Order: sequence, then structure tokens, then C-alpha cells
Amino acid sequence: MQKLKQVIIILYLIFSITFPVKACTLWAATGKCTENNTTLIVKNRDWKPDNHNELMLIIPEKGYSFLALYSAGGGYEGVKGGINEKGLVIVTATASTIPSEERVEGKGFLIELLRNYESVKAVLENREIFSSGKPGFYMIGDREHIAVIEIGMNGEFAVKEIEDGILYHTNHYTDEKLLKFNKKENESSKIRYNRIKYLLENHANPLKIEDFIDMSQDTHDGPDNSIWRTGSTPKKTRTLGTWIVAIPKNDFPELYIKFANPEEDERIYRFTLDEAFWESGKFKEK
Repeated sequence: MQKLKQVIIILYLIFSITFPVKACTLWAATGKCTENNTTLIVKNRDWKPDNHNELMLIIPEKGYSFLALYSAGGGYEGVKGGINEKGLVIVTATASTIPSEERVEGKGFLIELLRNYESVKAVLENREIFSSGKPGFYMIGDREHIAVIEIGMNGEFAVKEIEDGILYHTNHYTDEKLLKFNKKENESSKIRYNRIKYLLENHANPLKIEDFIDMSQDTHDGPDNSIWRTGSTPKKTRTLGTWIVAIPKNDFPELYIKFANPEEDERIYRFTLDEAFWESGKFKEK
């Protein structure tokens, strides 16, 4: 395990810019199915190998500070997931079953949610904001709840929230009223969805962060369709990183990061996000 040398602190952000995300696999668990009722939430970030991952501590002029999974390079730089100082975690995935030219309308909410909301409950009390959202998927979690929001077109969206159990998502719509937005086939999305469903539903409880780390590295379905994708050609989409947050009921969140940046050795970090981190930007290594 390597030490992270630097956290970049940004004091000013341009919140009007939205950044698209590529195919990803998301999953989460909370409640009695996890060890010590710890909330676990994961994003395996998939993209073409033309950019690299960074961690950034972002301190806005107004609102909550948050630690972001940031993509640099490749033409689509931006925040791809994060956790704020209140313990709200948000990860996203592309609605790739809608043609890209039809996904240009609408607003992205990732930075806004991390900056302005302290819990899943607070987000869902204002869920109507998603009616103006860009098509895509948000998975959110805190120490009490997890939820997934599917945003379609024409102001349509669906929410699933639980306090005890598992959730998972890839890049196609699963809510019955939004299935009409699966306009394009996405074989990889369906294969990854069924695989993570199988792994979660067939794993003995209680689930632990180590179990989610193992799942994030699963290569069962080959280079282009696995949860951890290596790409069948050098330019194919691959998994560039894993972001896992564990939020205990009565302790500080733990962050596990695996970066597989192109032309770099894989790096793994594991940190505790305690009060000192939010005050100084310095990690306490797990």
C-alpha cells in the first residue's frame, strides 16, 4: 500500500459546468446485512485509458467541504464521486442506453449535492430537483440509508431508498416506468449488473469492506464485461479505479482507493476520514 503524498485543495469552483461519466458499476449495502451495521458504497470507475484519477479535497466558498474522486485529462475532467464532511457519499454512472446526443439536456447534481446536503434524507426531501437532471444514475449513502436515483428524460425519475439491504446499478434503467429509456442495447451493462447482483445475493452476511474489495476485482466475464475491466484492446474502456467508503454507525468513515491509471503502477490507499482530516487535509492512514 502506498502513501498519498498530496491532497489538492481548491477554494473556488465553477458550479455551472457539468461533466459526463462513463460506464461504471455501483453497489452498496447497509443495515443488518453488514458487519456492525456499517454502510458500504462502491464505484468501479470505467473509462477509456486517456485520463487519470486524482483525489481532491474541495473547499467551496459556501457549503460543505468534500473529498472528490477527480478525473484529469481526456477531455472530460471533473468530479466523478465523493464524500462530504457530513458523511454523505455520492457516486454516479452514465445512462448509456440513451444515445449521447439525446443526453445533452439537463443538469448534473454531483457537486451541488455534496456541497449542500448532509444526508440521504435531506437529498430525498428535495428529490424534485432531479426532474431537471441530465439522464444518468446516482447512488447515495450515509450511515443510516442508501438510495439510487434513476434520471430519465422529460423530467422523469425514480428513487429507491432502503435502510437495510443491498443496492446495485450499472448503465441501464431498471425501474419499470423508466424502461422505455433503454433505447440502445448495452450488453456489458447487463452482464455486470447480473454479476454484481449474483455476488451480493450469494455472499454470506455480514458483508464487510474486504468483501466489497474482492467483488471490485472480479474478472469473471472477461476484459470488456467484468466488474473489473481490463479492455480487450489498448484503447477499449477499462476500469481505472475503485472507490469504496465504509461508514460505521459510531465511528469515522474509512476510504479505500485503488487507482489503475494508464501507464502507471496500480496504487492502493486506505484512510480514515476523521475530524483532523477535514480541518487540515491530512489523512490518517488505516
